Amino acid sequence: MNSFRGFNLKPEILQGIADLYYKKPTPIQEEAIPLALNGKDLIGQAQTGTGKTAAFVIPMLQMLEEDKNDVQALVMTPTRELAIQITDDIRELGKHLAVNVLSLHGGQDITQQMTKLKGNVQIVVGTPGRIRDHLRRETLHFGRVKMLILDEADKMLEMGFLEEVEEVFIQTAQKKQVLLFSATIPDDVRKLAHRFMNQPQIIRIEKKQITAENTKESYYVVNQSDKVDVLLRLVQEAHPYLAVVFANTKQRVNELVRRLQESGIEAEALHGDLSQKKREQIMDQFREAKFQYLVATDIAARGLDVEGITHVFNYDTPSDVESYIHRVGRTGRAGQQGEAISLISPRQKIMFNRFSKAISGGAEEKFLGGSKRAKRERKPKDNEEKRTADKANEKAAAGSSAPAEEKRAPGRAKAKTQQVKPGYKKKEIMEKEKQKRKERRKAIAESYRKRKK
Repeated sequence: MNSFRGFNLKPEILQGIADLYYKKPTPIQEEAIPLALNGKDLIGQAQTGTGKTAAFVIPMLQMLEEDKNDVQALVMTPTRELAIQITDDIRELGKHLAVNVLSLHGGQDITQQMTKLKGNVQIVVGTPGRIRDHLRRETLHFGRVKMLILDEADKMLEMGFLEEVEEVFIQTAQKKQVLLFSATIPDDVRKLAHRFMNQPQIIRIEKKQITAENTKESYYVVNQSDKVDVLLRLVQEAHPYLAVVFANTKQRVNELVRRLQESGIEAEALHGDLSQKKREQIMDQFREAKFQYLVATDIAARGLDVEGITHVFNYDTPSDVESYIHRVGRTGRAGQQGEAISLISPRQKIMFNRFSKAISGGAEEKFLGGSKRAKRERKPKDNEEKRTADKANEKAAAGSSAPAEEKRAPGRAKAKTQQVKPGYKKKEIMEKEKQKRKERRKAIAESYRKRKK
């Protein structure tokens, strides 16, 4: 489908889509939107960056009854960052509609949320823990919810939110439409779908082709002790517009920010120890390009949708393939070109190759100072020069009965033992010896070239 107009959407929604410069539906939108508009339950297996948020937001806005003040739609997501991002997307796509959306997540004053819930709220987006808190306080009622969306369902259950999700299913209206989106469909997600969904339609969108087209993946095999120096060199060579550097721990994130800033590179940290207000402030500054490098734990791997991220650096190798998929998915979005560069230890090479092949044809191994092919091509040349020098030395040492001048190769001076006399600097003598050795090597090579002619 070449246009969103084929979905017969409300004019206000089409205007919101046009304002965001969406040209045509992505594959997940093309398949999911018609099914959702027909009231079908569906499971959408798609990676980040495929446009899946709009795939459920557009049908949600279409079914919304603007004249009713009840909560009509609920979106559950594993992290507060993703909840904030989805809330912003709903507001952008629905800004020409009379729609009120509220984000419920930790890090905010729950009493303020309770006050807002007394007003006109039609869509709720939240994390499982905070939603359950409101249900138990009876400040949130889902008896008239018509649509329930689980986004990043695999991550939600992996984080241990199964009990909260089940409670929400029980508390919401029995007759409702359920849309489930997940990067992977493990057994616990299948079981959840079997229990609470009504003959769901399954859509699978392969991210592999999209990543291969838009994101260039590469890696360097680096010892842990050399990683910081290599990262500093790579970021200075890459010249990104915006970049995200991923590390596995909060301590390492802080250390990398310190090292980057000491090198004159604008960088800020994002991890779980920061307050919600501080995290939102940092993300706003990053979106406005007030600094170029965001150094983050996997808290930023999901839900971070920032236009203009040209590079992702994996300082630490992620723990699983899903984390790698989501990290790389921060760049190369919406058809733009991106680059993902990983620093891996020698022991992690096999595991990393398995990760990269999950979403593309595999990452290219690179070497500082040249490619693998260039390194192989230099080797024979280096060996040839070494053999030349060895032959010249052997010839110079041959013929013990000849005069001393004939024993030595042209340009080779008789070695003299330098004595460090009082008042001489040892460093100066070492430099002189180094220069003499360099001149001798040059003379031997020149002699060989003349004989070859």
